[in-house]
Amino acid sequence: MLVARGIEKNYGDVSALVGADLDVAEGQIVSLLGRNGAGKTTLLSVIAGLIAPDAGSVQIGGMDAFAKPRSVASLVGIAPQATGVYPVLTVRQNLEFFGELAGLDRRARARRASEVAERLGLSDLLDRMGGKLSGGETRRLHTACALVHTPKLLMLDEPTVGADVATRAQLIEAVRELADEGAAIVYTTHYMPEVEALEAEIVIIDKGAVRATGTQAELIASHSLRGVRFQTDGFVPAPTMGFEPERVATDTYRVLGDIEMPDLLDHLGPDAGRLVSVEALRPDLETVFLAATGRRLDAEGGEV
Repeated sequence: MLVARGIEKNYGDVSALVGADLDVAEGQIVSLLGRNGAGKTTLLSVIAGLIAPDAGSVQIGGMDAFAKPRSVASLVGIAPQATGVYPVLTVRQNLEFFGELAGLDRRARARRASEVAERLGLSDLLDRMGGKLSGGETRRLHTACALVHTPKLLMLDEPTVGADVATRAQLIEAVRELADEGAAIVYTTHYMPEVEALEAEIVIIDKGAVRATGTQAELIASHSLRGVRFQTDGFVPAPTMGFEPERVATDTYRVLGDIEMPDLLDHLGPDAGRLVSVEALRPDLETVFLAATGRRLDAEGGEV
């Protein structure tokens, strides 16, 4: 459904995208995983035709998205990070308005408004003004507006930012159902539990480039790290036989391989008392991200 190749985008001296590729088949969920500023939003904006790339190509449904933007528009639904709900319209009016923009007739707009409202838990709120919704309700309506014309390719950019636990779970369930019905879905996030819940194909993006692609199991098998990460009070550990500390941040080091915490203490000897913290690196999605990008990811999408 989606084939993007060699996408590049520069803003002056800043390279937002550096030859990024992305493939999404019908019925597939692909999660773009990356920290804030990695290029996720820029890539989605290029695919949706919202910004022009400096290089690259995009095919949607077998059509050249740049040469035939109007032809592919009806195939695409996008819910950007910033919510686009009209506060002076009711939930129903918001949904029908976006349906009209997508070319649905009056009967189809009314039907689809009811259908997507039910799917995202908005049926009891159809007559409530958009400006009177809670944060979670607004986020669900924002996503519903991208679904109202039944897109073949759905792109959700950080759809659960600021959402409560119930909204997060509801959105995840809706995304999985849509994929089961044949939609191709791109889901950007920096929240790893969502990636796991979606059972998505994972594309790790960092500094505008794709660093790794695969299922969670494949990525853990090929990219994950084992070892220890530790912080000192300023003490610089010296390498010894089988012990090669790598500095990864201020006073923070890691040693990769089959080393456990007792081994670390043995290697440091009397200087073990200068440890501030010690963390075991286990094969999981977090260490995959660390291995692929050289940086960790915190829960807010920043660098640790």
